[in-house]
Amino acid sequence: MAISLKESRAISGLTDILYDFLPGSGHKIWKGHVNFGTVAAKVGVGEFWQSGSKKPAINALLSLTLERRRNLFENLILEIVRAGLAYRQKENRPITRAEIDSVNGHILELGFKFPELWDRDFRQSLDQTTAERARQHVSEADSHQRQQSLEQRRSEGLAQLKEWFLQLAAESDRNKAGLALEKLLNQLFELFDLKPRQPFRVTGEQIDGSFELDGETYLLESKWEKGRLSEADLLVFRGKIEGKSTFTRGVFIALNDITIEARDAITRGKAPSFFVMNGYDLLMVLSEGMTLTEFLQRRRRLLGEEGRVCVPFAELR
Repeated sequence: MAISLKESRAISGLTDILYDFLPGSGHKIWKGHVNFGTVAAKVGVGEFWQSGSKKPAINALLSLTLERRRNLFENLILEIVRAGLAYRQKENRPITRAEIDSVNGHILELGFKFPELWDRDFRQSLDQTTAERARQHVSEADSHQRQQSLEQRRSEGLAQLKEWFLQLAAESDRNKAGLALEKLLNQLFELFDLKPRQPFRVTGEQIDGSFELDGETYLLESKWEKGRLSEADLLVFRGKIEGKSTFTRGVFIALNDITIEARDAITRGKAPSFFVMNGYDLLMVLSEGMTLTEFLQRRRRLLGEEGRVCVPFAELR
């Protein structure tokens, strides 16, 4: 099927861009020499390469392939670009991103879009020298290795904290367990780089601690009582938060959860300024069911969007 005038115009523009990608010809005895003719033969359209002037020959190669072997057109363009990358690099004239973008533009005019030429990493690499790309690869590999090492240390740290937590759960002296819990929590928040601050005192009140999440400071309180907490401790914590600033928020860790009456009391008549984390939530974080940072971010969002102080862990998945 003959190509349309629109396609002919696009082929003409594509010819202009690809002209400088490869030589038009080479001596037959030059072993391994790559040019438009050898690329055409490799793809299976060698009969469409015509000897003579280079520009008309390229135009004919593209036009005839599109007209008679349309299914090989993508292979032809990709092979020209692939061979051109090596040739132009050798000539110390690397193919640029602007040139590839021009190729993509003309191909779009033809009704095609070849994913390899739109690959983000490929197109970005054209803005760098070989040395720069090599340095970037080394940097990325180092970064990946550091990340893996960090994740491994964090995983090992969480395993140790989980074992410690389970030991504290069996501790008969609940006051001792509560004091140890503060140290455990401090180490947990340190593992996730949340800059925890240990218990401190301000005028008239004791604060169990605080941490930073996405640049914001949260007050932290923890209680490990035998049963569910009543509203009294929660109302005191709310008062501590409200006494600081209008944008201060907090997290109350009630290992054995809070009563239904307490949930109602801390939201009645006022927008909640903190949310509750229970023992199951903490155990899931220590078991790597979700990172501490992700847990806090999801709970913060539910607090802000729905005013929910208590949310079952399963609903966060």
